[in-house]
Amino acid sequence: MPVMLIEEHRRYGIDATDAVWASDDMHALYHACGVSMLCDADFVLETEAYILLVEYKNAAIREACAHTADSGGYDPFEDKKIDKIVRKYYDSLHYLRLAGKSKPVRFIFVLEYRNGTSTSRKMLRNRLQRRLPFKLQRRFEACRKLIDAVDVVNIEEWNAHELYGRFPILQVDGAGAPLR
Repeated sequence: MPVMLIEEHRRYGIDATDAVWASDDMHALYHACGVSMLCDADFVLETEAYILLVEYKNAAIREACAHTADSGGYDPFEDKKIDKIVRKYYDSLHYLRLAGKSKPVRFIFVLEYRNGTSTSRKMLRNRLQRRLPFKLQRRFEACRKLIDAVDVVNIEEWNAHELYGRFPILQVDGAGAPLR
């Protein structure tokens, strides 16, 4: 039976059946423990070699855009939005530490939005990379890395990726079952 991690609008899910360990409970746990001021990534997938910390945003579906102030839609390049995505990485480190997860972390932002292209996603990845601790961890020679890689992909690129595609993102019905 598949293990599906379902996004908040219940339209898509990540098939985590082949993960060593997977979770989507960070948000609920932070709130239950009174630390809701922390931001959290949506999903965590553990492979044999990595921890995949996944933030998912599908601004191509109506429910996700309902709160957008203007008709221009979701703009992932706004500094406020970039800061929020970066904060989700940093605030999720507490969870990983307490869960005993010490494998190299790959932070992946799965992003669907109007007019998104592979070029714009690479530009966004570069902006995120500058705000993540890559430069900081190079200052410490013999340290465990805080982050191994950052990536920004759409669903199609996620599913085609050699590593990420092991956990396909699928459309699901209201009960969380994959639509085929």
